[in-house]
Amino acid sequence: MPEETTRRSFLAAAGTGVAAALAGCGGNAPDQTDTEPPTEEPETGGSDTEADTEENEDSTPMAGGTLQLMAQGSIQTLDPINAKGSGAGYNQYNQQLLRFPDGEYPPEPAIAKDYELSDDQLTYTFTLREDVTFHNGDDVTAHDVVYSYRRLAGSENSRNRDDIIGDTMTVAHEKDASITAPEDEVTLGDYVPESLAVEAVDDYTFEMTLESPFSWTTFQIAGGTFAIIPEGSVGDIEGYDGEYDYNEFFSTQGDGPTFAGAGAFMVDSWSKGDAITLSAYDDYYGTQPQIDEIVYTVVPDGNARLSRFENGNADILEGMPAASFTPSNVSIETEDGNKSIGTYDLGGTTVNYGEIPSLSTEYLVFNTMKVPIAVRKAFAYALDQHSVAENVYKGTAQPAYHITPPAAYPSFGDADANTTYSQHAESGFESNLDVAADGYMYGYGETDLESAAQVMEEAGYGPDNTFEITATTIAGDSGYQQVFTRLQSKLRQAHIEMDITEAQFGTIISQAISGSMEVFALGDGMEYPGPENFLRFLWGSEPQGQFTRWGAEGSYHDEDLRQTALDAWNENYAAEGSDDASEAEAFQTIEEVNWASVQELPTVHTASQRFWHTGVDVEMYGVMENQTFTDLTLSR
Repeated sequence: MPEETTRRSFLAAAGTGVAAALAGCGGNAPDQTDTEPPTEEPETGGSDTEADTEENEDSTPMAGGTLQLMAQGSIQTLDPINAKGSGAGYNQYNQQLLRFPDGEYPPEPAIAKDYELSDDQLTYTFTLREDVTFHNGDDVTAHDVVYSYRRLAGSENSRNRDDIIGDTMTVAHEKDASITAPEDEVTLGDYVPESLAVEAVDDYTFEMTLESPFSWTTFQIAGGTFAIIPEGSVGDIEGYDGEYDYNEFFSTQGDGPTFAGAGAFMVDSWSKGDAITLSAYDDYYGTQPQIDEIVYTVVPDGNARLSRFENGNADILEGMPAASFTPSNVSIETEDGNKSIGTYDLGGTTVNYGEIPSLSTEYLVFNTMKVPIAVRKAFAYALDQHSVAENVYKGTAQPAYHITPPAAYPSFGDADANTTYSQHAESGFESNLDVAADGYMYGYGETDLESAAQVMEEAGYGPDNTFEITATTIAGDSGYQQVFTRLQSKLRQAHIEMDITEAQFGTIISQAISGSMEVFALGDGMEYPGPENFLRFLWGSEPQGQFTRWGAEGSYHDEDLRQTALDAWNENYAAEGSDDASEAEAFQTIEEVNWASVQELPTVHTASQRFWHTGVDVEMYGVMENQTFTDLTLSR
């Protein structure tokens, strides 16, 4: 602990134990809701702008032009606190105090140019740049930051309160004692309006005080939900009347959107079910964009996105359907840290290719209000993660036995994170629960249908009494579809009849929030490379607010097991005086609790892939995946 208040350099590494093993961390899937695909497919690529269609004699990059990208689904709001994930173009039109340059860590200056951290590691004082403006021309000040953070913590429209007043990074605030929660649970609904410990010391000095030290604070506030918008834009929190109606500012109601961010691009036009167009913001404080505009066209289906890219109607393809990817078509030419960069043979056409391990996990989510533990365990016995990684993801993914990805996994003694991850799964290294003493209890690298049938029969199921369940997968995602299809025939041998249905990503998220699905496939990445980023949803706190509902009244759960998780988090991780060893123990205990409870069943840790045409000059992002296209140029 420093003896004096210290000025922290933005170039200094944060979280050094993890930083040594990582090149960053993964991003989140866009926030989307059910939408129809675009009604028309353009006949040819390119744009209407002269700068975009003209080439000089050497076909070298030039300023101007339209970048053609694809969105997996429509954005229903531009509100950063309402989005569960990034949304199409999010990194282009928004700005936070800090940012991840080209998806690399640690965070570096953005709206803030410097900060100080107090000796008790609780108070962050940010000095803001004085040349940043919103897209409406107003100066960005500390008052805007206060307003934006208060909305995140207290607005009824916020779906991300846990990022600022949850169980990890918690900004100090008052709680309403009249709002009670069951013992050992944390509720976010008891927040007292205007009590958040954030302050505009002056126009360009912003101060924020945490309830307890948190080593990933700068990573957290560099995330998209902490984007800054003009003070008083809408009146959904106390103390602000609101200049605009909510949907007029964040959506397309009336003359909307009247949204104003502070990013390099501004929202120009928007049709929710079709496309969003962003134009370069001339008064952007940073590097001025080299292109004129970006058009994101909504293409929900993965195969349709691939076809659009092949036909030249999209410049960049972020990921390819697993069934369509051919590993032998990849030619890696350079290695840049964790990045592999080269080319890909796209049916006779050569395109650029980039790949990087992502800090993400693909998993199956069970609604424990609807799915008994015996059924969840049978799924685990039937799943062979190694086979999925090799045969579904064709070797581009790593088998997943924990929710925390290997590079961010807690480490013990001289063992690094990757070693701890694999040895714990294989043999129970440093296990805390008896059920995990020998490692992953459902079979490491194998399918155990005998045990799957046995656990179901012990629960009273059999050939004449099968359990019927519906699995939901993201429409057009061949990876998720194949995982469920491979499980379907195996589960029949364990007295489980599973139907498989598809839905758009946004529909799945909405139904997950409402609790209407039984089991669904999902992938998620980290806002910061710490185990608590994922595990904060698995230790049984506020179960009604989690997708799994594990621990909620009426859910299929073991209360003693839940108490073990609660104790591990509250006493080993969150308690005053906790250290690296106690935190690592807590994290591994919660991973083992998830093994025993099967709330979420991990399948693989994927690699992030990018394909782009030769006329697009763009860098491969780092594993934080947040990238703004200010340096991108076109030469087609």
